[in-house]
Amino acid sequence: MKTLLIFLTLTCFAFGQSTQITVLHTGDTHSHLDAFGPKDCSGKGTIGGIAKAATIIGTVKATEPNVLTLHAGDFFVGDFFFNKYFGVAELQILKQLGYDALTVGNHEFDLGPEVLLGALYEGFSGGSFPLVSANLDLTGFPQLGAYIAPYTIKTIDGVDVGIFGMTIPNPLNSPDPVIVQENIPEIAYATVTAMRANGADVVIFLSHLGWGIDSSLAAGIPGIDFIVGGHDHILFQQPKSVTNPLGTQTLVTQGGPNYEHVGKLTFTYSGGVVTFDNYALIPVNASVPPVPEIQDVIDYLKQGIVATYGSVYTNPVGYAFRDIGRVPTNMHFKDSPIGNLVTDSYRSRTCTELAITANGMISDILYRGKITGADVFRTVPYGFDTTTGLDFNLVKMKIRGDMLIGGLEIGLSMIGIDNDFFLQVSGMKFRYNSENPVGERVILSSVKINNRPLNPERMYSLTVNEGIFGILTSSGIIVEDVVFTGVPEYMALKQYISMLHFLNYKSMGRIAEVSGDNFAIDEEENSTEAVASYNLSDNYPNPFNPSTKISYEIPELANVSLRVYDMSGREVAELVNQMQQPGSYDVIFNASSLSSGVYFYKLEAGGFVQTKKMILIK
Repeated sequence: MKTLLIFLTLTCFAFGQSTQITVLHTGDTHSHLDAFGPKDCSGKGTIGGIAKAATIIGTVKATEPNVLTLHAGDFFVGDFFFNKYFGVAELQILKQLGYDALTVGNHEFDLGPEVLLGALYEGFSGGSFPLVSANLDLTGFPQLGAYIAPYTIKTIDGVDVGIFGMTIPNPLNSPDPVIVQENIPEIAYATVTAMRANGADVVIFLSHLGWGIDSSLAAGIPGIDFIVGGHDHILFQQPKSVTNPLGTQTLVTQGGPNYEHVGKLTFTYSGGVVTFDNYALIPVNASVPPVPEIQDVIDYLKQGIVATYGSVYTNPVGYAFRDIGRVPTNMHFKDSPIGNLVTDSYRSRTCTELAITANGMISDILYRGKITGADVFRTVPYGFDTTTGLDFNLVKMKIRGDMLIGGLEIGLSMIGIDNDFFLQVSGMKFRYNSENPVGERVILSSVKINNRPLNPERMYSLTVNEGIFGILTSSGIIVEDVVFTGVPEYMALKQYISMLHFLNYKSMGRIAEVSGDNFAIDEEENSTEAVASYNLSDNYPNPFNPSTKISYEIPELANVSLRVYDMSGREVAELVNQMQQPGSYDVIFNASSLSSGVYFYKLEAGGFVQTKKMILIK
């Protein structure tokens, strides 16, 4: 009897024992080591930055006993820090902060596996932490096997926590000869089974697949307790609960990109049962001070960037009146403000009829306020040119109308799966129905090229970046008269912003969906781009000091001249002198160097000539 009582006492103690564990997570940080976003009075960014995130991570680790720190992938590409230091600096800081695992993101392969290997070799020269991805076949590049495993199991206060990762297959990246396997459900099931067999009490899926695939795996794969996701830069205020095949709940979360937040998930393990306790999304904002020692490192690294790329942190390029974002500003439109700006900058530089990019080629938004070169580069950071050290270059070409439709269909084929492929355009508009079969989603009658119906047989001039060019040609889209301009995307966008100076971009109805609850937009009455005739508007304000806006419209491709003259007829400013596509244009005239008086501005385009008067009062 005494032996039985002892056994029962020990058994009750064992099953009554509970361990609370905290998971801190970041992801999609894209080399954003310094704070960015809206600037304070000293010109410094107020959002994100690894030095600020380090304050939150350090505070939690100092006050709570059992802390796991995880990264959901894509620490490569996105900032001048990557183009200068190739991810090494970020790996070293993550190691210093005590990260426990990092999944391999698709952008880790942007420059090929050789660059990733070099970063790992340099960054982990004094020790490492695990990188995980279960769907990478490293047979063709086995050197990465020294750093990357399908999963890791970490013991925390007697609890074995298994962590496995997966990488989204993406043709925009360059993993070859590494193979990113696409049989994701089968690999996930096999990996979870292996982890449980090797003693994992808790299974955390550190995913770089995106919410759509994560939710599907949560519903279909038993044995996953939590999914800490990345890839599509989503911000979950609270985890999403998905019923799994065992009838229990798998919780899925994402913490957004760029060290803008640190996610904090707390759970308890007791007697073989995992219980979710709490979740908090901690903003990394102006109220969070940086860790001084880490900020000192960041500031030192910035000196190297300035030495290579110039005064990209201090010299103003332009000013945004509002956030120029990735999300459409009109619920019925699918063109984004930043997509419109980027593609317009292509056409401004190359004078083609059309320009196209993809959501996945645009990284950051432009925040309201002063815009610097670093802000511009974070918007279009992808690709790497070994000559300039910058991003993708622009490519001009000719494309037949029917091939253009084929390219649009490729962009629409991944709706609901991967938003990276969704296109943004300039010089055209179209409607689509996402409920139609893949390959038949474009509403052909809606496609307008500079307000004229698409001619399937006509050749159109088009500008894209090198990444989109590679996707088009590898997908069987035939193009002709290809010209590799050598112009970096960053330079085209920066110069266009500098020309406009003031930005107020929004969604313009270039793209709209007509399926489900969405409505078909009347092409003539609601188009913000339809222009019927030449027009020169009165400047505003008038009188002015020192700047005023001059607006004009042109209905066709034309060589546009807009000049300012004083009372004697002497030209004092040339505002525009270039070929422009049909549309509406705003130009800011800054007369800070001129004296008070009456001035005239004259528009000449396509045989149209008009002059108007304005008054400068200082």
